Amino acid sequence: HYPLRRQRQMCIRDRFKAGDYKKSGSSFADFIQRYPDSAYAPSAQYWIGNAYYAQRDYKNAITAQQALLKKYPDNPKAADALLNIASSQVELKDRSAAKKTLESLVAKFPNAPAAQTAKERLANFK
Repeated sequence: HYPLRRQRQMCIRDRFKAGDYKKSGSSFADFIQRYPDSAYAPSAQYWIGNAYYAQRDYKNAITAQQALLKKYPDNPKAADALLNIASSQVELKDRSAAKKTLESLVAKFPNAPAAQTAKERLANFK
C-alpha cells in the first residue's frame, strides 16, 4: 500500500502546486484521516499548513504547523514548520512571537537548512 499512498500524496501536492490550495488542504486532511500511521502523514500535515498560508489564513496555518510539531516533533519537517509559523506570525504583525519562534527553531534544529534561513531573518529583526 505504500506506493499507492505515496502516489496519492504526490497527486495532492501537484494540486497544491497548481494553485488549488483549498482543495489540496482538504485532500491532505483526508489523507491523514485515512492513513494516520503512514510515513507520509507528517508531510501531509505540513502541506495543510502551507495550503492555509497560501490562502492567507495565517491563524489556521499556525495551528496546522503546531499540530505537526505536537504529533511529530522529531520529523525532518519540524524545522520547516517552525519557519512557516514565524512567517505567519510576521503576516499577523506579531513580530515578537515570530522572533521567539525563529530563536526556538535555531536552538532546536541548529543544523537544519531552515535554521540558516531563521538566522538570516533574525538578523533583520535587530
